[in-house]
Amino acid sequence: MAKRPSPQIAPPTTAPAHVWLPTWAQVLLLAVSVAGILAPAADMHWHLDKTPPPEENRQLADWPELTASLAALQKWPAQYETWVRDHFGYRSTLIAWHTQLMLDVLGISPRADVVLGKNGWLFLGTNKSVDAYRCLFPYDAGGLANEVASTRERTDYLAARGIKYLNVWAPDKEEIYPEFLPLWIQKTAGPCRMDQLGETLHRAGLSYVDLRPAEQAAKQQAQAYHTTDTHWNALGAYFGYRQIVDELRKWFPAMRRLEPGEVQFVDIPRPGGDLARQLDLEKRYAGPQTFEKLPRRCHRVPPSVTRPKGTKLEAFDCPGSTGPRVLMFGDSYGNALIPFLAESASHFLAVEFGPPLDKELVDIEKPDVVIDIHVERQMQPDR
Repeated sequence: MAKRPSPQIAPPTTAPAHVWLPTWAQVLLLAVSVAGILAPAADMHWHLDKTPPPEENRQLADWPELTASLAALQKWPAQYETWVRDHFGYRSTLIAWHTQLMLDVLGISPRADVVLGKNGWLFLGTNKSVDAYRCLFPYDAGGLANEVASTRERTDYLAARGIKYLNVWAPDKEEIYPEFLPLWIQKTAGPCRMDQLGETLHRAGLSYVDLRPAEQAAKQQAQAYHTTDTHWNALGAYFGYRQIVDELRKWFPAMRRLEPGEVQFVDIPRPGGDLARQLDLEKRYAGPQTFEKLPRRCHRVPPSVTRPKGTKLEAFDCPGSTGPRVLMFGDSYGNALIPFLAESASHFLAVEFGPPLDKELVDIEKPDVVIDIHVERQMQPDR
């Protein structure tokens, strides 16, 4: 029987790899990749990035010192990592690109603490601010008792020296302009801390001035808060001032109040406010902001005391005034009140970012009345 020949099997052939880029393009891609890797190091050494650094309201990390102690050696890697994050090459440019991508492409805020509202409005997005508006954490009985005790202690301390005490609370921007908030920020059933504290202090016979009525009235006349800033504008501050003076006149009937015919309000083009600065988009959010023009009867004087670094003092004398000597404690929210209150006092001293009640300063200034100006979100607990 004839032997059948074995089938011939061709040896496997390897197909040439598909080249999807020509050689020159591969070389270019490699060069770009290497440049991208080396560029941050080059910027950290030669400071090549010309993009302005972002506004961060904090001190960037310093180069960590390396000492021979064991504790310092253990901390150094984490400190170095923090320094690199703050000083990474082309960091400013990368942050600017990230901001533009988030805003222009995705339509969301690049920072959790800035909320994009409607019609170009910006709102503070911190837990305190959002919680205050939504009434998420009402006071419990212990919290209200503590507020009453601290207010009574302050009132009694000042009363023992013949000094009146006015406890003033200004509403957050979103309380007056909720129509510009995004839909995801909605009020709950409450109760809200502003209402709880006011009712409790009034029952205890203690001072509590709620400026929400004044700001709602200001809103009916014109815009009372800055569109891209956390603060009220000059019109909002003026309406708040009127309500404050009306309260002070119960103690000081001769106190002069600036009437509408004496005050002018002008809209001046300005870069965006503090919320726009946090986004590093002051130019993008530039627009008119409302400021006051009023006749100056009073003049600025040097403060009679000095205070630790970080505390800001502004003092005014008003010769011939029938108003009281006023000492005001607060933060930046009180700044817009200063031009108005100074015109109604015989002597006025504003203390910004000082202790809640600087007793030494009270004894030196000997005011007739102490004003505490707070903003609504300061009622909320840190979390």
